[in-house]
Amino acid sequence: MNAVVVVGHNGLMSASDERVRVEDALAISERWLHELDLGRLTAVRLADLELTQDVDVVAIGKASREMSGAVGAVLGERVRRRLIVCDEASVARDVVTSEVVVGDHPIPGDGSWRAGQRLISFLDDPTAAGCTLFLVSGGASSLCVVPVPPLSLEDLRGVWDAALGRGIDITALNQLRAATSAIAGGGVLRHVTTATSQSLILVDNVISGAEWVASGLTYDYAPTSDEVGGLLEHVGLVNTELGARLLRAFNRRERLMVVAPTSHHENTVLAEPSMMLEAAVGEANRLGYRVVNMGSRVHGDLPNVVAHWKKAMESEAHTVSPTAFVGVGEVTVRVRGSGVGGRCQEFAWLMADVLDRFNRRGAFVARASDGRDYVEGVGGAWVESSTKSRLIEAEVDWLDVAQRHDTFPALRTLGQLIEGGHSGWNLCDLYVVAW
Repeated sequence: MNAVVVVGHNGLMSASDERVRVEDALAISERWLHELDLGRLTAVRLADLELTQDVDVVAIGKASREMSGAVGAVLGERVRRRLIVCDEASVARDVVTSEVVVGDHPIPGDGSWRAGQRLISFLDDPTAAGCTLFLVSGGASSLCVVPVPPLSLEDLRGVWDAALGRGIDITALNQLRAATSAIAGGGVLRHVTTATSQSLILVDNVISGAEWVASGLTYDYAPTSDEVGGLLEHVGLVNTELGARLLRAFNRRERLMVVAPTSHHENTVLAEPSMMLEAAVGEANRLGYRVVNMGSRVHGDLPNVVAHWKKAMESEAHTVSPTAFVGVGEVTVRVRGSGVGGRCQEFAWLMADVLDRFNRRGAFVARASDGRDYVEGVGGAWVESSTKSRLIEAEVDWLDVAQRHDTFPALRTLGQLIEGGHSGWNLCDLYVVAW
C-alpha cells in the first residue's frame, strides 16, 4: 500500500466515517432520478418543435414506454397511431397490446426480428397523420433489427461476441451494425410516408452523441467500403465467413440507400448525460463536498479510465476537506472467459484496489442510469476503502475475480451490489468517489 496519509482535523477517519462516505456517494449517484422530469422535458421539446399536424409515434429503446407516455400526455388525441418497441424489463408491469412489441437485449433475438418486421409494416401502412415522431433511446440497436441479407440473427450475435471480445467502443459497433442494416443509419427513413418526421433522442453515447444512439436510426450513414473494411478489422472479422457476409450485406445496403427519403426529417436531443452530471455535482455540493468534475464523457478501456481516476485522486490527496469526484460515461470492458458482471460492477471492483492504496477512507459508486448493469436486478455496485481487506475474510481473491471478469458473485457475497430495475431512463452510467 502506498504511503499516502491524509489527516483531518480529528486525525485519520474512522470506519463510521467510511460508512458516511458510502451513504453520501450513493445519494450523489441517485439524485438525478429525483430532479430530471421526463414529462416536463418532453413538453418543452414538443413546444419548441411547434408540431401542428397529427402524428404517428414510433418509440424504440429501453425508455420507449415512458417516452411514448410523455408524448401522449402532451399531444393527446393528436396521436393517430403508436408503435412501442421495448425490452422485457420495461413491459413486465403492463399487458402487451397490439401497439407494443418486446425485443431482446443486449443480444438480438427472435423478438428483435419480429420488432423489425413490425416497424417496417407500421411505417408502410396508410396513415392520416402528417408527421411521424420517432422516440429513440438506448438499446434500440438490439431490440429492433432488420439485417440486410444474407445476414441472419446468428450473424448479429456473432458480431456482438466479436465486439465484446475485442472491447471495441459502442460507436464503432453501432457503425458496423448500421452499415449492414435495412433500418439503422437512416434506412428506416426510406419507409416514412408522412410529409415530415421528427426524432426526440435520449442520448446514451458519450463518444459521438445523439447521432449514434440506436445505431444512428434516423441519421443517414453512408460509409465507404474502406471504412467498413476498417470496422471489420477493428472487430477482428477480416478474412472470416462472417466478415464476408457482412461485406455482402453492406454492398446490398448501398443500393437501398440510393433512394432518398420522401419526408423532411429533423433530429432533436431530448436529454443527455450532462444533465445527470449537473444534478450529481449539485448534490455533492449540498452535502458539503468540494467537487472534482471528471466530465460527462468518461470512456475508454476500463484499466485506462481507472488509472486516470487514480491520478486525479493522487493530485487531491493532500487536501483535508471532503472531496467528491463525479463523472458520467460508459467504459469499455474487454471480456475474457465466462465470468458474470457488468460495466459498473467491473469499474467498482477495480476502484476497490485504488481506494485501498490511500490511507484515507472513502467510497466509490458506479450506477447504470437505465437500472440494469447487464445482470438482471443489478443497477450497479459500490466499494469502500476496506473492501479489499474484507475480501480476505470472505476468502475471495481480488485479482482472480478481476482477471476472470466474475465480479457479480464476489460483490454479491460482500453485499455491495446496487439493486436494479427499469428506471425509464437511459443516459449512460454515473460514477462517484466520496473521499
